Amino acid sequence: MLVLIMTLAGFCVGFALDELILRLAREPFERREADVEDDDGRHPGSAAPLDLRSEAGIVALPWSLTGGSLYRRIVVVVLTALLFAFVGRQYAGHVPAMLVAAAYVSVLLVCAATDVIAYRVPNVVSYPAIVAALLIGMLAPGADRLSVVGGGLLAGGLFFACALLPGGPMGMGDVKLALFIGFALGFGLVVPAMLVMAISGGIVAAVLLLLKLAGLRRVNYMFYAPFIALGAVVVLLTQGTVFFRL
Repeated sequence: MLVLIMTLAGFCVGFALDELILRLAREPFERREADVEDDDGRHPGSAAPLDLRSEAGIVALPWSLTGGSLYRRIVVVVLTALLFAFVGRQYAGHVPAMLVAAAYVSVLLVCAATDVIAYRVPNVVSYPAIVAALLIGMLAPGADRLSVVGGGLLAGGLFFACALLPGGPMGMGDVKLALFIGFALGFGLVVPAMLVMAISGGIVAAVLLLLKLAGLRRVNYMFYAPFIALGAVVVLLTQGTVFFRL
């Protein structure tokens, strides 16, 4: 029964998440369009909102925000419902932990989707998530505070070091998302999450490299938030969080 309730909840939440993803993914394209309008001599801020059904000026919106918007919504809603169902199954009998896990899954879905669509992990999502995960880890009964801090330092520090490398493949958005999962999972659980991330991301990177070498596809940027999210979700659904082990 709980699984069914969580599935229905995930179905409803999925529509809200899709709307949030849409707004956050459009933002950088709207800023670029406003900059183009300003360069043409128009007053800043006078640019009209982008039309989701077409291209606006020279700024082309991604297919997932235009012709593929329906497919994006279906994927987001179905995936949210499925993940909420798994959360309900795994955390049955422990409602507070279940609600927190569902919230963490929602954060990861939004950050992964916006990175895929617009190559960004929005601060408006990542910053509150970091603060919430830290507070929950510190205040929740059964949480190991040292593990919370250690997980954040390990994941956030490692990604920060990678972001500082000249021409590094990771951005500060990835660092903030890694910091979030470090606080949410703790030192002991963030390690397997990062292992899943490294394996899945490495496989995709290898495939893209082969396609580039074969001349079948030009690859200038690879997003990492989906792989960070994948690793965290796998651990959340199989091993738990820093304050609740399955």
